Amino acid sequence: MATPARHRVARVLALLVGLVYLTLGILGFVLADPTHVGNEPSNAVWIFSTSILLNLTHLTVGVLGIAAVTSVTRTQLFGWFSLVALTGLTVYGLFASATNSPGDGINVNWADTVLHAITALLGLVIGLLAERRARRPAETT
Repeated sequence: MATPARHRVARVLALLVGLVYLTLGILGFVLADPTHVGNEPSNAVWIFSTSILLNLTHLTVGVLGIAAVTSVTRTQLFGWFSLVALTGLTVYGLFASATNSPGDGINVNWADTVLHAITALLGLVIGLLAERRARRPAETT
């Protein structure tokens, strides 16, 4: 049985999200100073801020995104996980970026918040595209 086109699109989107986040996580550990804790704007990779917790989050999303490509069920689960987790991180980022709080241990900035919001929306798209519709038996009249 051939894989529907929408499942292939969902897998490609999951792979792209995974690669972007894996790259950000690795670069966050390699290029940024891991000794900075809390809200430190200078600790960044390109326009995205870094911290140990944020890098671990990015690595986790990246690995899960790449692993999600192996089956449609995993792709759908990754989509819903991304929607829920990154919506929460987006809300946190909105408050942390708006207040510029020194207690921000994750060290998110506006670029991170926008990235997380876009990824949450992509998670919704991935989850819906990867949805398997149950086959209903033909109704008899």
